[in-house]
Amino acid sequence: MNQKLSVFTKQLLIVATVTGLVVIALMFSIPAHYISPALPYLLIFFTASTLLSFYFIQKKMLSSASGFVTAFMANSIIRLLLYLMVIVAYAFTNRADAINFIISFFVLYIIFTAFEAMFFLKSKQ
Repeated sequence: MNQKLSVFTKQLLIVATVTGLVVIALMFSIPAHYISPALPYLLIFFTASTLLSFYFIQKKMLSSASGFVTAFMANSIIRLLLYLMVIVAYAFTNRADAINFIISFFVLYIIFTAFEAMFFLKSKQ
């Protein structure tokens, strides 16, 4: 495993752990009908998708520095389509929990996207 991937993985696991602790605290402090039961699984989903995404972008960047922009854009489009499919599939199968799921999904999306963007900006310097 290369150095940058190792650092990214460690920092990603720290972000996921802190987010998981916040999720646990929320589950004990907020009434259950406000929190989606899928929230812990969403945390795992975002951690895995962020790690896979970074791995493929790194792999492309190591093979061809000029292909980074193309790989990043393709990766972003694929992830957005995947995220949209997950949201739509869950909303249609669990209508009662759809709003809580979508809110949880977007909060986690913002957290993990911000982490990934900050990591790319720091590694660029």
